[in-house]
Amino acid sequence: MMKTAFFIFLLVLCFISSISLNAQEKLVFQSLEEVFTYADSHNNTLQNAVQQNMLAKYQTIAAKLGKWNLQGRTSFTMTANTRLNTSFIPAELFGGPEGTYRPVNFGQKYESNVIFSPQIDLINPYAAALIKTAKTNEQLTRVNNLLDKKAVYESISASYHNILSYQGQILVTRKSLDNADTLCIILQNKHKEGIARKQDVNIALANRLTVQDKLQQLEVQLQQQYNMLKILADIDSVTPVTIIAKEVTIPKVDLTITASGDLLQRQAELQTKYQEATLRADKRWFYPTLNLFSSFGLQQNTNNQFFDNSRWFGTSYIGLRLSIPLLPEVSKIAAAKYDRINLQVARNNWQHNILQDRINNNQLTLDEQKAERSYRIALQIEALRKDSYYKNLDIYREGILSATDLIDSFDDWLNSSLNTVAQLANAKYARSKITISNTIR
Repeated sequence: MMKTAFFIFLLVLCFISSISLNAQEKLVFQSLEEVFTYADSHNNTLQNAVQQNMLAKYQTIAAKLGKWNLQGRTSFTMTANTRLNTSFIPAELFGGPEGTYRPVNFGQKYESNVIFSPQIDLINPYAAALIKTAKTNEQLTRVNNLLDKKAVYESISASYHNILSYQGQILVTRKSLDNADTLCIILQNKHKEGIARKQDVNIALANRLTVQDKLQQLEVQLQQQYNMLKILADIDSVTPVTIIAKEVTIPKVDLTITASGDLLQRQAELQTKYQEATLRADKRWFYPTLNLFSSFGLQQNTNNQFFDNSRWFGTSYIGLRLSIPLLPEVSKIAAAKYDRINLQVARNNWQHNILQDRINNNQLTLDEQKAERSYRIALQIEALRKDSYYKNLDIYREGILSATDLIDSFDDWLNSSLNTVAQLANAKYARSKITISNTIR
């Protein structure tokens, strides 16, 4: 019994722990900035951007070190001469007859050598020019990643505001469903009293079903946007996500705040500088290089065994090597010509991107102004449609207005309410795009 009770206790404890873990995995965002913060640490594109920036930085460090091309090779050899080379020397050196030669073996059986050969480039114009190329590439990589970040943020903002839009439309539709129920009751009561026709009741019931269908469609679209947000922010598919909107309205447009993004022209400018640095480096392929080389070694020769007590003899030398390419290399000449063409293309793109940034900024400002005005107008239209509906309802109760006209008035109010919510989300999205453009630099 004790074992059974202990086992049940463990199962209950595991169940409670699993519930606690699942509860902890739920994500609740109360602002767009919170979603951005989460994406910064989870989105794959933004995470890769950090690695790309680090890689570009390391390439710059490598280019700076490559300017000197410092090398230092160490070699250690052990040679056991199983048979020494035979040389022939004049026999008269040993008292023999002139014109004859005697075979002699030179060297010893065991040879050990340790050699260290450091070298460094004192002058290397091409390697020095590559430093500028690497630095520019590092800056260009950062701007490219900022453009990617801007695109990710804008996509997240679009999904976020679509979620807010569908949430608002669902609330409006649920309230309208209550009103549709009220209409059904009114018409059914009038039908029982013999005042309304059966067709009028059918119209009201069909209208209620239409609102129900619109509600379920909006709920599905809301879940689709949540899934889209999970993809953009790299949120696990099983993690529940909830967005709680704080603001239900937007302030009037501040005409003093305009879009001022300049990432495209900065990208083109750095691309131009990169092509200039590349051309400058490739044109130096025929410059002479001056290299300092040296060698330091120890050698032991013996007939006994490796590493006996025989003496080690030192050897060393140091020198300068000047290298001048005399014959032209077709590939390097072609590379320089390609660089000139790419440089001109980059300059053209730079001028175009300056214009593109100006137009994009102007368009963002116009989009915000248009969205804000459309929202204000939608509010007025919604208020008028609402007033018309309730007045038509009173008229219908007096028997002056037909059921069809009443339902049409109801639909007009519902559609205008949905449009107001959508225009509010559009206005917020337009403003967020300006904020993103002005913030990511």
